[in-house]
Amino acid sequence: MEVTAEKRSQLVSYACDELLVPLWKGEQLSQVYPELEAAFAGSLGGLQQEGEIAGEAKEVTVIHGLNRIAAKKLLVVGMGEPGKFDFVAARNAWGRAAKTVASKGKAKIVAIDLRTTEHLGSERLAQAVTEAFGLAEYNYEGYRQKAKREFAPIAAVRILAADDAASAVEAGVLRGNALVSGTNLARTLVNEPANYLTPRALKDAAVAVAERYGMTVEVLEKAKLEELGMGGVLSVAKGSEQEPYVVAIKYQGRETWDDVIGLVGKGVTFDTGGISIKPVAGMEDMKSDMGGAAAMIGALEALGQMKPKVNVLAVIGTVENMPSGTAFRPGDVITTMSGKTVEIITTDAEGRLVLADCITYAKEQGVSCIVDAATLTGGIVVALGHYCSGAMTNNQELMNELLGAADTAGERLWQLPTFEEYRSLNKSRFADLKNSGGRYGHGIIGGVFLQEFVGDTPWVHLDIAGTAYTATAGDMQPAGGTGVMTRTIAEFVAGRSQS
Repeated sequence: MEVTAEKRSQLVSYACDELLVPLWKGEQLSQVYPELEAAFAGSLGGLQQEGEIAGEAKEVTVIHGLNRIAAKKLLVVGMGEPGKFDFVAARNAWGRAAKTVASKGKAKIVAIDLRTTEHLGSERLAQAVTEAFGLAEYNYEGYRQKAKREFAPIAAVRILAADDAASAVEAGVLRGNALVSGTNLARTLVNEPANYLTPRALKDAAVAVAERYGMTVEVLEKAKLEELGMGGVLSVAKGSEQEPYVVAIKYQGRETWDDVIGLVGKGVTFDTGGISIKPVAGMEDMKSDMGGAAAMIGALEALGQMKPKVNVLAVIGTVENMPSGTAFRPGDVITTMSGKTVEIITTDAEGRLVLADCITYAKEQGVSCIVDAATLTGGIVVALGHYCSGAMTNNQELMNELLGAADTAGERLWQLPTFEEYRSLNKSRFADLKNSGGRYGHGIIGGVFLQEFVGDTPWVHLDIAGTAYTATAGDMQPAGGTGVMTRTIAEFVAGRSQS
């Protein structure tokens, strides 16, 4: 789908398959679009008087052109109350419109009249429209013999705006396209079956993004992991025939390699739970346990297009957690790259072991801060459900940046505490730490386990266990991988460039 900006002209004579116009609650369609009202001989105002058009949020009214206008159809898209209209509301409204457009028929050319508000200018509004259509059109076809799309593809979206807004609209389209590309890449990675998306395949996907945008990449294979003493990564991988990898990608947007943002992603391509095996019900969804790595790879894809003037080191640890005669066991004591020893209480708390080594590696490379993303704990799902990701930190200033980036991206993020009492629950009688501190507060306990490896480096942990994968579809989200936190991470990094 191509999204472009064009000069706004007479809407009545603009030829396209579907012309979309926004309407806020309380507005009179006949006053906002008198030329369309005249073309339809006053019938639009009549529809509004009868209550068929009200401007309610996410309301879409389809009106056939019947040769009264050049477009085959006119869609009036409800924007809701003006006082509540922001980026998220705009994206939601246009997302519903995109789904309506795509729900029937063949590929279409769509034109959108871009009307700004006091709170949302041309650039952000164009970004919202671009994201809405790009995210709504996403389709994972999988491995069926006959490919099937739930919705018809949209050939092109043309955003109609005034001449003086052209550069702002183009900037919004570029940013929106970058974030859509990253999010949809992350979605696809999460949707891939684990027999296709092995640790090697996930490593290859990360390398492909790096090479596409001229980033520097280093792949640490098993021998190098052993040399570095990455006992966390290696222990989790012991039960699988799949080799483990750690991928380190450098994005250099500044002349000097300093003030480096560290991004760390958990890439467990399938998690059976290992010897502490999970229940069979729902285990097929454990292909999504690499959602944190997918978010980081997707963010790199977006950043490669956005080209912010920042430095980033992304570290992705990818393994498969399987039970076998060689698998690590409850009761084992392992040594991580940091030198800290960990007693294994359950092999199903494996992600934190992988992240511990990746965090240590990032620290040794001299990053100035660390943001990690992981489908880490079932406890976060109990706490926050499936509509909000959890976050923890040792640095409130950094956390505020991430919360702001989440607001900008339109993703929900909720901060959880890291009180000292939680950290004490990870203490072991036989090692420095244990990898499971109990059931209650499990989401927090998993986060503060990672804090043991961060030290004084400013750090934010994002637990996306409840949000990386969904069983239900929405206007801009089919069932499956969500790509959650891709946009938040990209906005956070880009925000550092602007500041």
